[in-house]
Amino acid sequence: MSHVEVDGVPTLVAPTVGPARAGLVFRVGQADETLARRGLTHLVEHLVLHPLGGSTYHHNGSTGQTTTTFYVQGGGDDLVDFFARVCRSLAEPDVGRLAMERDVLRTEATGRGSGPARDLPLWRYGARGYGLLSYPEWGLSALTADEVLEWIATHFTRENAVLWIAGDGVPDGLRLDLPHGRRQPLPAVTSALPTTPAFFNGGGPATAVHAVVPEAPAGIVYAHLLQRRLHRALRLDTGLSYTTAVEYVERGDGQATVTAYADALVDKQDAVLGGFVDVLAGLRATPVAGTELATAATTAALEAGGTDAAAQGLPGQAFRLLTGRPLVDVDAQVAALRAVTAADVHATAKQAHASALLMTPPGGAEWAGYTPAPTTSRTRAGGRGHVPTAGGGPVIHLGADGVSAVDPDGNVATVRYDEIAVVLGHPDGSRLLIGNDGIVVAVDVDRYPDLNAAQLDRRVPPGLLVALPGPPPPASATPNLGARWARRLTPGWLRLGALGLVTAVVGGAALAYTVGMVFGLVAQVRVLGVIGGWVIAGWFGRAFLRAWTAERARA
Repeated sequence: MSHVEVDGVPTLVAPTVGPARAGLVFRVGQADETLARRGLTHLVEHLVLHPLGGSTYHHNGSTGQTTTTFYVQGGGDDLVDFFARVCRSLAEPDVGRLAMERDVLRTEATGRGSGPARDLPLWRYGARGYGLLSYPEWGLSALTADEVLEWIATHFTRENAVLWIAGDGVPDGLRLDLPHGRRQPLPAVTSALPTTPAFFNGGGPATAVHAVVPEAPAGIVYAHLLQRRLHRALRLDTGLSYTTAVEYVERGDGQATVTAYADALVDKQDAVLGGFVDVLAGLRATPVAGTELATAATTAALEAGGTDAAAQGLPGQAFRLLTGRPLVDVDAQVAALRAVTAADVHATAKQAHASALLMTPPGGAEWAGYTPAPTTSRTRAGGRGHVPTAGGGPVIHLGADGVSAVDPDGNVATVRYDEIAVVLGHPDGSRLLIGNDGIVVAVDVDRYPDLNAAQLDRRVPPGLLVALPGPPPPASATPNLGARWARRLTPGWLRLGALGLVTAVVGGAALAYTVGMVFGLVAQVRVLGVIGGWVIAGWFGRAFLRAWTAERARA
């Protein structure tokens, strides 16, 4: 691999066995945004690539956690043409297409779906920085042309870029006509967890874990060992899971994240959780035996030093340059992976456990020593309580310092005005407030006769109120009390209420007639009718208990 410059942009070049390809990488991504402007970088990527839609060569763009890449594959002339047009598009973006590209991105989001472990970042980091990866691109509807132009001018500059080329060298005539700027630092690492290891209820049968470990060869080997053990324990030996997956990702600040996942059937979810936790505990309890360690280290080394390794590693090397870290020599990396010891992996396993965030099925993992992640706030906002008129729901406190929702059990969710990540406004007047810690307060003003949207909106700091089209998003998408109340207004809870009412009426009638018959207070009571009443009450009572158990498990 060679290190040169093109128009002041650091450029990494490595030979490849495949077709020539290249990527222009900028140090800006989803984690650099705010929740109120979520989707801004992705929108820029689309605007830049739109004029290239008719190109004959393969090209694409990607907006990642902390980088944005414009990618091309083809001959030398194709690379020259692509990067010239990308730079031209950055210099003169077609902001007249903002509305159209917003719709394109919304359509893309509906088809993309979300991974089973999508909520892990928000539970660890909150509703900012790296936690934004868990959230939809809610900011699209609020973005203006001026904001897009300012974002491009700040982040898409030659000092904030690295070019990599997998091929014979820099093609003749390749230029990068980018404006000057400065290298952007990585987003601050925030936390929504008072303590770790912690867990949260993911709302489904799957189990996953997110851990932070030092960026080092031992972390890579640990991830391989974790993958092998999960696959053996949950797939090969027990058949409890179909998919087990582990991912090691450098964060760029000297730390890396290890994310592991295992799917499950509902009736096997507890067994999968138990097996998953046992695997994690086993790796930190006892150093790995020689053969198992050697296999994992060899596998990791083969991946790092395989055919075309230098070319395959160029995107990662570009990220290292953008984050001020030294480049990694392939041979040195292979040697370091093979040299990882049992003690190295054992230390990493302990570090992974100390930082672990576990996503569990209903029931949690306190039994395994994990602390529940917070779903409520410690304090309540000032102001008097506003009580809903019908249908149940929390008492809303709209104070000078923030907004709180207090449920009948006394649980509090508070979003303070100086800690607002976003306020989502809907045409029906409802508001969804999300704090930087991920806590959510949902306010349906139609149910509070002495509240209106204007009372709340005027207290929201500028730029944080985002008007969204259509109905409110499901409150269950984020950790909050709103999710609890939303679940209690679903058909399952309405059915539960109906069953409870019928049980009470029929059972009460049967009891009254039985007492009257015993004490002679009621004449001509049919015994079979009384017995039938008790049977019906018992049937509805059992149905009520089953429904109650099911809804509590989902809550």
